[in-house]
Amino acid sequence: MEEPLPYASLILKLLQGVVYYDDKQWEQLISYAAPIQRHFEAIGLQIHLDEVEGYAYLTQPDDEDGIANLPRLVRRIPLTYDATLLCVLLRESLQQFDARTPDEPRYVLSRAQIQEMMQLFFPEQTDMTRLERRIDSAIRQVENVSFLKKLNSSDTEDLYEVRRIIKAKISADTLVEIRDQLEEYIQED
Repeated sequence: MEEPLPYASLILKLLQGVVYYDDKQWEQLISYAAPIQRHFEAIGLQIHLDEVEGYAYLTQPDDEDGIANLPRLVRRIPLTYDATLLCVLLRESLQQFDARTPDEPRYVLSRAQIQEMMQLFFPEQTDMTRLERRIDSAIRQVENVSFLKKLNSSDTEDLYEVRRIIKAKISADTLVEIRDQLEEYIQED
């Protein structure tokens, strides 16, 4: 058996999801960016590395890009209406945060702040417990797709970091598109 590549663990980590600047393999990613990129191109994947924002992730081009009948490796996770709404709100909120405080790398929100943002989009609820469970479910789903990271806090309140990968996954154009679809959905109800 051949000796594994010096960046083999990093390749596996990228196949599992996003690698962030605070991961222990980040420096290795920067050092071996070119051979890692060649490795993934050889198997039909593209690595997106944003050193400024501090993340890297893989995408798989659609079949129309000339890659013949390769099975999907990169998961596409459908989100519920509530999780999609939360993603849009977080993306807009991050954009406003960056405009106000461009030198601050981390954007942290409390669970209460997230709930407050979302409550505006739900008709008046008489059962607040049910609404909180619904919002908590959306938070968990957004955590699962790595747009939110729950922080260890000594306080009694849960804190979440809005991960900057959300800017790459939801571009400004996509944000407008999704917002329009959500508004149509709200008007139908």
